[in-house]
Amino acid sequence: MDSIIRGANWYVEELNCRLRLETVKLPTLSREMVPLAMGGGFFALELPSEIQPLTAEATLNGSHADIRSRFGREPGDWTTCYYYESLLNVFPTNAAGEQQAAAGPGRMGRIVILKGLLNEVDQPEVRGLKPSGATRFNWSSIVHYHDSVDGRVIHKFDIATNTLIINGVNYTAEHNRLIAA
Repeated sequence: MDSIIRGANWYVEELNCRLRLETVKLPTLSREMVPLAMGGGFFALELPSEIQPLTAEATLNGSHADIRSRFGREPGDWTTCYYYESLLNVFPTNAAGEQQAAAGPGRMGRIVILKGLLNEVDQPEVRGLKPSGATRFNWSSIVHYHDSVDGRVIHKFDIATNTLIINGVNYTAEHNRLIAA
């Protein structure tokens, strides 16, 4: 599947930011790496461990009290953000992964749901009657991340339920069963 982004939108709870949205930077996905020391070996190896804390950023044109008012909330008073993406699939494939030339390009939807805290608001400098840039909002303390394309779960991380789903496979189900989580 080769897809091109044809448009996007950002919601903060029920607030549609489409008309004021400048940019969105979704979280960088990375894992903590731990060294594995092997006795008598000639090689170093690092193995993945926990998923690093997630952060997201959105820049909005203008000054928005409805978004800024979410700054300073305490853990537990989470804000949910929704990112919607329209994708154009230029080389559609069937379920077996074979390219379907006669089908033509197809549209797909991507939805990313984040639940966390607005922990930084960087307001632009104002010169005369004009701001020097957009207002930057940084979301961190993200406790829930759910990325899906056309209903297929690509990633789901949930701290409260200790859930890690990657490409539809629940990597934590057996672990949670063993520790009675």
